[in-house]
Amino acid sequence: MSQDPGLQPERTLLAWRRTALGLIANALLLLASGHGTSNVRTGLGIVVLTLSLACWAAVSAVYRRTKGAPIHALGHERVLRAAAGLVLVVGVFDLYAVLTR
Repeated sequence: MSQDPGLQPERTLLAWRRTALGLIANALLLLASGHGTSNVRTGLGIVVLTLSLACWAAVSAVYRRTKGAPIHALGHERVLRAAAGLVLVVGVFDLYAVLTR
């Protein structure tokens, strides 16, 4: 008899995607604020956009690989730490962009 993980993995995937989408929007705002004025902001926007898209792709790959399995890899401690680190880095970039405005 196999275990049914229910909808929890799908809800977790959607939460990760919302986080990545928020980071992508943030990157686009950094790019827009640095367009034509600051190469640093443009560079930070490109870095954040790249990391955000990588987060989206990685979470989608983990979900596809473990779909239907009782293991909830999307909630793994390393994945959570990486996401928290990414959000912290984006926050520092945003702080820099606001302070140098």
